[in-house]
Amino acid sequence: MSKRTQRRLKWALSIGVVVASIAFAAVFIITKEDPPRAEKPLEGTLVEVIQIGTSRHDVDLYAKGTVVPAMEILLQPEVGGRVVWQSSELVPGGRFKKDQPILKVDARDYQLTVESFRSQVRRARLDLTLERRRGEVAKREWNSFGEIDATDEQRALAQREPQLEASRLALKAAESSLKKAELDLKRTTLRAPFNAMVVTENVDLGQLISSQTTVARLVGTDEYHVQVSVPVSALKTIRIRTEDEPGSRAKVVQRVGQETIERRGEVIRQLPDLDPGGAMARVLVRIENPLGEKGDLPLLLGSFVDVATAAQPIDDAIRVPRVALRNGRNVYVMNDRNLLEIREVQIAWTEPDAVLVTAGLEPNDRVVISRIATPIPNMLLRTAEDTSSANDPEPSEPAAQATP
Repeated sequence: MSKRTQRRLKWALSIGVVVASIAFAAVFIITKEDPPRAEKPLEGTLVEVIQIGTSRHDVDLYAKGTVVPAMEILLQPEVGGRVVWQSSELVPGGRFKKDQPILKVDARDYQLTVESFRSQVRRARLDLTLERRRGEVAKREWNSFGEIDATDEQRALAQREPQLEASRLALKAAESSLKKAELDLKRTTLRAPFNAMVVTENVDLGQLISSQTTVARLVGTDEYHVQVSVPVSALKTIRIRTEDEPGSRAKVVQRVGQETIERRGEVIRQLPDLDPGGAMARVLVRIENPLGEKGDLPLLLGSFVDVATAAQPIDDAIRVPRVALRNGRNVYVMNDRNLLEIREVQIAWTEPDAVLVTAGLEPNDRVVISRIATPIPNMLLRTAEDTSSANDPEPSEPAAQATP
């Protein structure tokens, strides 16, 4: 056999082996049985839910307000003169207690006036005494004449009764003038009309002042007011103080850096007009001791504060976190079949982190508080508890028997 024939035979054998292998593999693949397939259970969207219930809720009306003085006056003297003394507290920020002296004007002229009127009073009393004696003498003389045909007027003139009445009136006028002079002398010392703080002052020692001079602007320190702007619809939920019952309680909070100033207050009245900055009603909240105790941060006039006013309680309401509110008035609910329901609710009250719902939800409903990328009604939902219970394998019979 030639070499050429041997090479052809080797190539034929090699090709035959390859073809046989391919054929065998094809037959094996065709005749192979498919493995059994287990159907994967349908899983819902994982969500976080809370269970809700109805109850009576005490609610607060949250609003903004401005601190204003409860009492404020422009202090003016009642008599004029030169300022000869003024208190060291008569400066912006100075504080006075009620009836504490603020300043004094030169009282020498008023003292002289008092002495002059005192002399007039003494003289009028002497004149009255003398006139009484003259009247007694005139009566005795009249009676000594016996019965005389005269009118009542003639009899009164003869007995000096008009002169006696004139002396009485002169004494009364002198005493009144003396009281007025003593009152003016007392007014030369200007005193604080109430517990007050000085906002501005306009006088100096030695200045000549009159009854038209504004000495200082004072504000009362016993209490401040807060003008609070609230929606007109919220007025029916606030109780205004009357003679029979107190007003709604309020909490006033001012944040100063890292510090917080908090005071308690009471709604005392409603202002008759709307807030100039918008269609909001205004109420006044009374705050006692706004400056606090020694060492406390004071509540300052003109401050913008947060006010929480106690409103009328709401019965049979459900508190829903704001994170559960969708599009302002919708809520996602996971029903008993673990399907999504989109419900429209009626909101009776809003709070910073929650709303009170009076319609649209039922007690023990499961409200979804997590996000759902594409919410579709009746889509399947699941919770983390459902997932963990599904993944826990049931113990085998021997293992179950071995469990104590």
